[in-house]
Order: sequence, then C-alpha cells, then structure tokens
Amino acid sequence: MPAYGLTGSVAVLDASLGRVTMLSSPSPFALSSQSIGLGKALTAARVSADRKTLFALSRGVQPQRTPNDERPQLLLIDGGSSPKVSRSYSLTEPMEQLVLDPQNEWAVVYGGDGVVVNLNELVLVNLAQTGADALSSKTLLSFGGSPRRFTFTAPLAVPGGEPRRFLLVERDADLVLIDLGAPDRDAVTVPLPKTDNGGTASPAQVVYDADSASLAVRVTGSTSVLLLQLAAPTSDGEDYSVVPNLVDVGGQPAAIDFVHNSQGLRLVALVGSSAVLVDPETATTQSVQMPAAFTGIRRITAELNPVTDGDVALLYGANVTKIAYFNLSGAPGALFRSIESSEIGVSVKNVIDVPGETFFDRKLLETPNQQFYVLDLHTRESAPMKTNGALSLEVAPDGERVWAYNPGQVGFASVDFATLHPVSLIAERRVSNVFDIEGGSGQRTAIALHLGGDLNSGIGATVLDALAPSTAYARFYSGLELGGVK
Repeated sequence: MPAYGLTGSVAVLDASLGRVTMLSSPSPFALSSQSIGLGKALTAARVSADRKTLFALSRGVQPQRTPNDERPQLLLIDGGSSPKVSRSYSLTEPMEQLVLDPQNEWAVVYGGDGVVVNLNELVLVNLAQTGADALSSKTLLSFGGSPRRFTFTAPLAVPGGEPRRFLLVERDADLVLIDLGAPDRDAVTVPLPKTDNGGTASPAQVVYDADSASLAVRVTGSTSVLLLQLAAPTSDGEDYSVVPNLVDVGGQPAAIDFVHNSQGLRLVALVGSSAVLVDPETATTQSVQMPAAFTGIRRITAELNPVTDGDVALLYGANVTKIAYFNLSGAPGALFRSIESSEIGVSVKNVIDVPGETFFDRKLLETPNQQFYVLDLHTRESAPMKTNGALSLEVAPDGERVWAYNPGQVGFASVDFATLHPVSLIAERRVSNVFDIEGGSGQRTAIALHLGGDLNSGIGATVLDALAPSTAYARFYSGLELGGVK
C-alpha cells in the first residue's frame, strides 16, 4: 500500500477499496483514522510540494451505463490535522497521468487507455478556480512525439509584456512552450537539433533564467546546447517570440544551469572535468578546469550570505568522491572567484533541500551506499551518517530533523539538525515508512508505518514524540487494514 506524508496527517492508499485512510494525531501519542473515498479506479496519487494536499486521479465507472455513474475526477484532500476533501474536478474522459505545479497553481492530467487515446492532449487545471471553468483542454501539435517530462517555470520577464509563467513540455524530439497566462493560446513548438551522428535527439534537461527569460536544453547524443531567448513579438497575433541558438560546448555535457558572474548571465555546462561557461548573447564559451568530473550542479546562492556580483554553485557527482563550491563572484570582468573542493570519500547521487527558515542552509547529500551527509553550507562542514542497510530519507516538513530507515527492517533513526545527534530506534514490526507531522495540539508526532508482511502481522503504526523519540514512550496501533485504529 502506498503511503504519503502530509503536513498534519499520513495518507495510506487502498486502491482495491477505492479509499485512503488518513492518520492524524489529535494529542500526544494518540492516533486517529478517517477513511475517505477516492473514486472508482484510482490511477495516480501525488502530494503537493508544500505537503498540504493529496491529489487523487480516478477513472470513474468505465464504461458508463447510466447518467449517474461516477465520472472521472481529480480529487483534492486537505492533509492537515483534520483531513477532509477540499474540492474535486470532474473530467470528461479518464486520464492516467498527473503532474503538479511546485507553486500549487496548476495541475496537468493526460494519457489514458481508451479505444483511441490522444497522447498529446493535456488537461490543464487552474487550482485557483473551481468547476468546469478551471479546466483547459489543449492538444499539442505533434510530428510523432509524446510528453516525457514537464517543467513549470517561475514568472519569466518576457520583453514587451508582463512576466508570465510557462509550462515546458519535453517530448521525444522537441520542446513545447505553453503560456500559463493564456493557456487557450497556441503553444509554441521548438524542434531539437540532430545528434552528432545525424540521429534524432531527445531532451535530457531543461533549465531557465527568470530575469532574462532565457531557456537552455541539453539534448542526448550532442555536444551542443540549444539556447532559447524569449523576446518581444515579431508579428501581429504573437504574445512573444522565440530566438534559438545552438552552441557547441566541446563535449556532451552531464548537466547544465544558468548562473550569474561579474560579467553577467552565463550558462554552465559540465563537460568532463571542465565547466564551460556560455554567454547567451554572443554564444562565446570559456572553459574552467575542475578538480573532478562533476555531473551535478545546484545553485546555493540563496542559502548563503548575499553575493552581489555572482552566484555560488555546489558541484557533485555519482562517479567522484569530491564536492566543490564554485564561487562565480569576483572583480569586474572576472570569470569566477574560486573553486573550493572537499574530499568526502563517497559519491553523491542526489542533493536534498531542507525546508523551513532555521536550517535552510543545510543540504542532505544522498550517496549510493549506506551513508548520507548533512552539509552545512556556511561552515562548509559535512557530517557523515552511516546506516546499516539500504537508505530511505524523510525530511520533516518543519525542517528541524531527518528520519532515516531501511524499508522492511525494524530499525529507524532521527537526526536533529541542531545537534546532529542521531537517535536509533527499534520498532515491534518491520518499518515501511516514517513520517513527521504536526499533531492536533501543535505537537510534532512521528508515525512509523508497518505495511505489508504476512496476514498474521497485519498493518499497524508506531507513534512517537518526534522531538524526543523513544520507544519506551511510543504507542503501537494495529488494525489499520480494517479502516480503523485498535
């Protein structure tokens, strides 16, 4: 059974019964449950970026035999300490794929398995509205491709108009731009360049810079990066125009991103053990030697003290045991200020942000083995944490701690960011998930779920004080498979 952690509750899906059991903690160590119907034939469930809402997409009754048969719908459930259905959107056709906007303004549903399915038909749901007016159906012009990935941009400062947000749709051989300020207008399709050997290229990564309304696309099998500049309209009937530029960076890049240095806006392309800086206006390139062949880049300027003349980026990689701080500030005209590398002994496959205002300058470095690091960006210190099995991490929504567990084992642990002190715990049953929620009386509660296993063990949960976790004071609940709490 899939489970999702929200701000004030935990959602446990039971697709076979078409319901979700919402677990909340009204008082310390207490657990209550509430079953909410999800609609017939659930196809997708997602949690909003702020963890406040559970989205559930269902097909409804298929085929429909009477006008009263349930229609396909997108259901929104408030995930606070008193869970409830907040609203629903009725769809005309069953859909199977669901994509959410990180800014909680839009949702996109698409795909299906009917007799005939238009793979390029999207239904845009404006979450600020209700009813049929919230839905916009859009079919993308296609030459054979179908959607692969979606990116919601921040407001882009397009010349000649107000800043506007875009939905970027990556397809097999092109990129589609949908203006979310006018979703009924025609989308703009930008074909991708060929691979270096003349084959069909696919998008591998899309990045953007909001202030300059610049986009960049990294494509497969090519040493070139496609730059796109959103400009003022060039003819009547246009809201904006797109100016493409293809730039060779000297090798197939592993990652790209926009940064600012003292010279202005630059696109960084990580190519082997070099970082190639591209001027989007002139398409000129400058190469900087790196201490390792990094394959990941993350801007961390906002988490540091203000840098007035340039960004700072964290570099890492899945095949190197170093991380580096790439400081792009410096004297006027300088390409960068410094590259400070640190040997941590393990590779990094993912960088996890810490929410909240207290420890926003911390990052979790997830490694391929049984370790993770708590990285303090200000002190440049990285604290290694070792686990005794395959690792799953769950950062508390308040940003005060992280929970680590090995799904299917009885052990789990909490690491407090203030002290970096780990507390190891042993549950009565195997742990499938650990979630940190706000209880009904304002307390922080940790819920370790025990889902699966044999029929005799059933499904249960262990409830702890998240701020002072101890199994000596924990309370175990069983019977969740019955839709209630024992």
